[in-house]
Amino acid sequence: MKIPSTRVVVPNLFTLGATFCGISALWLAFEAKSADDFYLATTLIPLACFLDGLDGRVARMLNGETKFGMELDSLSDAITFGVAPGFLLYAWALKSYELGGLFVAFVFAAAAMVRLARFNVQTADPARGNRYFTGLPAPMGGMGIAAIIAFQIEVFDRSEALDAERPFLAAYAVLLAVLMVSEVPFRTFKDVRMTGSVKVTVGAILAAVVVVGMWQGFMISLSLVHTVYLVTGLAAALWGLRGAADGAGKGATESEGDEDSV
Repeated sequence: MKIPSTRVVVPNLFTLGATFCGISALWLAFEAKSADDFYLATTLIPLACFLDGLDGRVARMLNGETKFGMELDSLSDAITFGVAPGFLLYAWALKSYELGGLFVAFVFAAAAMVRLARFNVQTADPARGNRYFTGLPAPMGGMGIAAIIAFQIEVFDRSEALDAERPFLAAYAVLLAVLMVSEVPFRTFKDVRMTGSVKVTVGAILAAVVVVGMWQGFMISLSLVHTVYLVTGLAAALWGLRGAADGAGKGATESEGDEDSV
């Protein structure tokens, strides 16, 4: 039996660490007896995002990128950012809907899986650029569920979701699911060059995150970051559609003018 080299094993340990966070969040949601249990479960999702972001970087740094690692990462993401957040939301707010609540959790998890499968196919295309993700990344989808639950616990001091909030939370999960399988472009920021102005901007954002985290809590600051990412992505997509529509209208007007001059 051939023993894998350290440079291959180490990145996969980060991936499995993210999986452990997802499984632990599932267990906490299943066993939760207080808001503190739910809150702890929500903190494991961003921790998993952090580990998930490290595995690829560590693999590239060690020259240990493999097909196996990519497949393992996708399977881990499906559990951690699809199944775990979906069930977490079900346990927090949708259990009273019984089968309907379970179906919402399934829709979210299924959308994350479809999003990951599409990403793998697109990654295999060397001609494809890396400036934008196609659809909301699965980790950001999972973060969205964790953030909104943590927001309710921290800001509104909830021990469980109110009946009036449950339809909104279900609709929010479906919205995130739709965005994951959509073709809405979301920035990867891989093309950003760390110029002086960019460093100042990044520093200001990090400082704001730290201040809000110290004031209101770590998860609140992350929920704001997630909201900004979501809103700016949607705004950019709508602006792009408006620009395309304006361009089409201008082209049609020019064609009509050409026809009138004939």
